[in-house]
Amino acid sequence: MKRIIILISLYIVFHSCTDCKRDAKYIFKEEFNLVIEIPPSEYSELFKTKGYDPVTKEIKKLRSFDRWLDFYKKEIKRGDTIVKKKGELVFYIHKKDTVIAHEWVCYDGKGKHTYTNK
Repeated sequence: MKRIIILISLYIVFHSCTDCKRDAKYIFKEEFNLVIEIPPSEYSELFKTKGYDPVTKEIKKLRSFDRWLDFYKKEIKRGDTIVKKKGELVFYIHKKDTVIAHEWVCYDGKGKHTYTNK
């Protein structure tokens, strides 16, 4: 019985990790614009940061369990602005003299996939 539970759990974990279309739909919906006060690398969670919206000056916390953002948290420092526009698969890190753009790409074991919002 334990084997069956372990096998089912492994199937669910690996299947859910490689559902590129589902992941792309979720990422298309994400949206944030945040000047960083506490960089994400200071938290133990996948991606958690605190800052303020540069337009409204409202203090905000951003938490994402999406591994895509986690890959870049070491690039983000206090004072940087991170931007993800709704309907795009690009995450931007605005530094004082540079803008870094990271495009989301899905690797599902069968190859590399990119998506458009259509």
